[in-house]
Amino acid sequence: MRRLNPGGPVPYRWRLTERQRRLVYLWVAAIGAGSQLFTALALAVTGAHTPIWWPLAGSVICLAAWSLLWTRRIPWQWVDSGILAAASALVGTQLALQQGPLTADILFGCVFLLLAGFSILPLAQAALYLIGVLVAVGLALLVHGGPYALFWNVALAGVLAAHLSTFGRNISVERAEANAFEALANTDVLTGLENRRAMLVRVQTAFTQAPRPALLLVDVDRFKRINDRFGHDVGDRVLQDVATCLTQTVGPDGHVARWGGEEFLVLLEDGDGQATATSLLTRVRQDVSWNGATVTISVGGVTCAEVETVDEWLRLADARLYEAKNGGRNRAELDRPQLWEVRGYTLG
Repeated sequence: MRRLNPGGPVPYRWRLTERQRRLVYLWVAAIGAGSQLFTALALAVTGAHTPIWWPLAGSVICLAAWSLLWTRRIPWQWVDSGILAAASALVGTQLALQQGPLTADILFGCVFLLLAGFSILPLAQAALYLIGVLVAVGLALLVHGGPYALFWNVALAGVLAAHLSTFGRNISVERAEANAFEALANTDVLTGLENRRAMLVRVQTAFTQAPRPALLLVDVDRFKRINDRFGHDVGDRVLQDVATCLTQTVGPDGHVARWGGEEFLVLLEDGDGQATATSLLTRVRQDVSWNGATVTISVGGVTCAEVETVDEWLRLADARLYEAKNGGRNRAELDRPQLWEVRGYTLG
């Protein structure tokens, strides 16, 4: 006989990855667009009285969602919200233009809005959205169906809403858990900056999409001496202070991540690498110190135009950082070595 073990391991809960979710959405959007176009064609051929622009509008929404998901330029959550907004406008237009009793397709559209609202929106917003849908449908029912139709349909909607509220709470909890785990996976605990994993995604995206991207690889000079002389607690404080300086200096025009140990990576999507590197050197030298000892940094910078791959971009930044430290530290190197030299080192 099987027994429940409250102290045992938590059962595995299957979740779709970002890639899998996009793939599912692509198929759903493609099937939706195809079915809507087929419906519009059937209505046109049979000469039915139902306007064909309803399915045509639905196919346009599905095709737009498919194209946005295919380009990968926006998060799938935005596509979710866009589909909900478009569907709400479409059903709202149907309700406003309806002359007689509400048809099955309109009522189905309203049920879809209730389900989609609780699936997409946070629970509090979903509740407000539910009230808005019920008010709109209730007015249409009262005008075209009378109090009897209003009572029974709203009663059924209330039962559905009670069930969806539980569903919505579960979805909200899962989203909060997923967001918390994602934040932990992408954040450096000590400095609060993005970690290497998260920054690498940004670097790969900027390499192909940013207008004039540049990388600045930053290293705290003689950090081991700081740890040995003052202790690791002081070393941690120094890293936090340096992280603050880098973030404030770069501002909204770039991104800063802890790359590893005492190294930081700065990504400028469209900025002056030389000017930013000079500002970083000055800011850290002026603002970061401990027990009278000034903390300095070395910087190696590379523009995207100098390389052909992301791997070469990072390798060249590392080579120039080494050159900056080898040249006396507390300086930035954005010219030497050249890419062909680094390639030679790699091949050799």
